[in-house]
Amino acid sequence: MSNKQFFLFIAAVFAAFFGWLYYDSSVSTDSVSHENVQRDVLLDANAPGEGAQIKYLFNFPDVVYDHAHSPGEIEALSEKSGQAENYHIEGLTDAQFGLKTLYEFNYNKKIFQNTYLLWVEDLRVDFSYTTVNVYISNQYPEGGCEYQATMDHENTHVQIHRRIYEKYQKILQDVISSSTDIPLVNHPVTVQSLEDGKAIISQLISGVTDPVFNQFQQELSQEQGELDSPASYAELQSRCSHW
Repeated sequence: MSNKQFFLFIAAVFAAFFGWLYYDSSVSTDSVSHENVQRDVLLDANAPGEGAQIKYLFNFPDVVYDHAHSPGEIEALSEKSGQAENYHIEGLTDAQFGLKTLYEFNYNKKIFQNTYLLWVEDLRVDFSYTTVNVYISNQYPEGGCEYQATMDHENTHVQIHRRIYEKYQKILQDVISSSTDIPLVNHPVTVQSLEDGKAIISQLISGVTDPVFNQFQQELSQEQGELDSPASYAELQSRCSHW
């Protein structure tokens, strides 16, 4: 091997150590500036001191209150958001949230083999609410009994969102920190191509985070449904006499 070939080989090996993958990474600069950022390390149980850096992004925005819509318009908003109910709606809490992951990986190509070793070095988990909008019917004057009863009901919806969201922040962190499925430097994935490796890493990370997010949605839906039960609405209607 000539000197030129040797240096080209060394350069190729060095270049093969660095790879980047951005997965589900559409987060605006404005939202990032308002996020609660927490950092952690995903440690390798079989190699103390080795692991990946984790950044958690949590955000629950200020509630926006809207008093400009009629009951019919609020019902239309409810149907559009997929929260339609079987009775007349005086108020609505519309909250949007999601879970996204973004990671950086490193890799090494086995010499004289067509296989690659890939592992995660940095992981970003964005579990955030983007909007929390509360709509209160303009049919009743502010400060009146019906208005206040509706406002109290919708604020309880907001409290449920906030409480369960805070609960699952901790659950998500615990599940990720205890996971042995995310490939690290001492237990990388072996693949035939970088594209295969990226897809496998994405699936492995989703396999850790998706069950937590699904459980969060189920618990949230159950509690919100209980608050919007016929019995709950009957109690709400009994508070005031001019609905």
